Amino acid sequence: MNKWARFLLLLSGVLLGCLAGCARDDAQSREIRIGCFPNVTHVQALVARNMSRHGEGWFERYLPGYHLTWLTYNAGPTAMEALFGRTADVTYVGPSPALNAYAVSNGQEVRLLAGAVNGGAALLVHPQSGITRPQDFRGRCIATPQLGNTQDVSARAWLRRQGLRCELTGAGDCRIAPTPNAMQVQLMQQGELDAAWTVEPWVSILEQQAGAQLLFNEPQVITTVLVGRVGWLRTHPQAAAALIRAHRELTQWVREHPQEAQARVAEELSALMHSPVDTALIASAWARLSLTDAINLDGLQQFVTDAQGVGLLDRVPPLQQMLYTPTQP
Repeated sequence: MNKWARFLLLLSGVLLGCLAGCARDDAQSREIRIGCFPNVTHVQALVARNMSRHGEGWFERYLPGYHLTWLTYNAGPTAMEALFGRTADVTYVGPSPALNAYAVSNGQEVRLLAGAVNGGAALLVHPQSGITRPQDFRGRCIATPQLGNTQDVSARAWLRRQGLRCELTGAGDCRIAPTPNAMQVQLMQQGELDAAWTVEPWVSILEQQAGAQLLFNEPQVITTVLVGRVGWLRTHPQAAAALIRAHRELTQWVREHPQEAQARVAEELSALMHSPVDTALIASAWARLSLTDAINLDGLQQFVTDAQGVGLLDRVPPLQQMLYTPTQP
């Protein structure tokens, strides 16, 4: 059984256990557990988290009486485990893990609340790799952050479109190695990694610290969305509506205040990564981002097609049913 099959089995087991035996969501609870990643592509979450840490909470303004607990994940599959395990209520995440969780639960457990960021992901190659075209990946290794995460699906689908086989078993024309972002930098600096498909700020870090060269990116591809757990959404419809409104208005605020937003992102990433993050690095990453609160169904359907084509996804319920319609307060 490969790692992806084990992951699906784990999610199914957690889900079935919750459906069978977990306590119902408490409508009286005033805690909202919200997840995000230490990536620039989670900019709204990082800005809001920074504001909360400084006592200037953005979401808190829209949710009086509620307390926000911020959670950190390194990749999408882990965040989806948290939703299924009911240790998180909403989270920023890439589209592929969200779609997989929607499919695994037969459309019962995950809802899409809003878009967040497009772009900010790229395929980079080692400067001495000699890779200049897709066919040069034969016999090479490409790193992605985690098996089944959005960049992992994008990498496998892109290679497939170039006529290259890259099997989940490791067989084929080239190999994909799920590798944490920080380790990608170290391996590329040491010359032990041919290429990486990752997101900002790691794209810029690989360029600046490992001399990596950008080979391919998709500036309008969906990178981050905001999703919620059905149980929480049902028991807290007014809070969910307020949270979605807060996210949309924060997206606009970030667009209108890029310098302050970049400073907050740099400070928050420094705290999360326990290492100083230069605002110049964030500015470099920022240029590749497109902030949005819109939901792109066509783009999501392309991820479904890509994941199915590389064997990471089977049947998916109609995507229209994944969209959450908030109840206005």
